[in-house]
Amino acid sequence: MSDFLKNVYVVLHNVHSASKTVETAQVVYGLGFSNYVVSKAEGSAAQAGVPDANRLAIKMKQNFMVLPDLKDVFELLKIDHPTLITSPVLTKERLDVDQLAERVKSGERIAVTLSGSNSSFSRKEMDLGECLSLDARVDIGPSGTAAIILYALSMKK
Repeated sequence: MSDFLKNVYVVLHNVHSASKTVETAQVVYGLGFSNYVVSKAEGSAAQAGVPDANRLAIKMKQNFMVLPDLKDVFELLKIDHPTLITSPVLTKERLDVDQLAERVKSGERIAVTLSGSNSSFSRKEMDLGECLSLDARVDIGPSGTAAIILYALSMKK
């Protein structure tokens, strides 16, 4: 993996689904990114998804972290640019992958933060970073969103 990608942290926040947790891990590691963080895992995500994602990370020799909340993620990982990817119906601001890639290349630590919940992020959480969305008609879920963003970023190295 290039040094360029080592400053990118993919964060799945407020997830209840074991399958969303593992599918997102597969996308992150499969596209060559090594940092996957789950924050505020509940229900089957906490009971089955987190252990399965951890197992996958160990197998693939990648980094996996579980933290209680977004504030902890951004603070403990010293994230320079928290980016929260919301539903396209919640913001008119669209993600510019070229701009994101330039930030990563400049050495900034970037968090690409995805919501594992159908209700997206709370207002308080949205205030923690820049809220952007893909140019899509509807929210395509965390693993699909991660796949598009990470693939596009990996092509910018």
